[in-house]
Amino acid sequence: MKTNNCSRRIKECMALSILLLGLQPAVSAGEGVGDSVFSIGPRATYSTPKDADKGLWDPGVQARLHLSPALGLEASIDYRKNDFGPLTTVKTYPVQASLLAYLMPGGVVSPFLLGGVGWYHTQVEGPFDYNKITSRFGLHAGAGLEIMLGKSISLDGAYRYVWLEDVASKDLNALHKTYKDSGSMITIALNLLF
Repeated sequence: MKTNNCSRRIKECMALSILLLGLQPAVSAGEGVGDSVFSIGPRATYSTPKDADKGLWDPGVQARLHLSPALGLEASIDYRKNDFGPLTTVKTYPVQASLLAYLMPGGVVSPFLLGGVGWYHTQVEGPFDYNKITSRFGLHAGAGLEIMLGKSISLDGAYRYVWLEDVASKDLNALHKTYKDSGSMITIALNLLF
């Protein structure tokens, strides 16, 4: 059994090495992660709220502005819709701003760290014409990996842990807010580079 696992790991490492060597022409042409000034593209977000039974995949879009090859800013918006039975629907629009720090700028593959803030606009629709709209502030931190697929396109994946302000502390000043509501986000994006 251990021999099969070892053999599988060796094959996985060889496949990854071949993939990275295949991407080498992107760097040879002078295009690495962080070399383009601006990128925009669609993304898919898998979010799991704290204490949720399961997460969901939802659509979104992100744009990045590189201040230098090692430092970038990202703005994103996603759309989430959860149905609770036949009568209640919750729609959420997370809008996030993140600072990205690339650990291997200019390479074909670069891991990055991220952190930032978010604004979470939520609309709850329920029976008897119930309709409530709230907006909450949140913080997030995480890490990711960006891979160049060519001169004008890249693929990235990231994990974020999100801390949302507690509904009960929403109207308090910044020093007294609590961030008990939290969850995880995984994003996969295709970036068009300019």
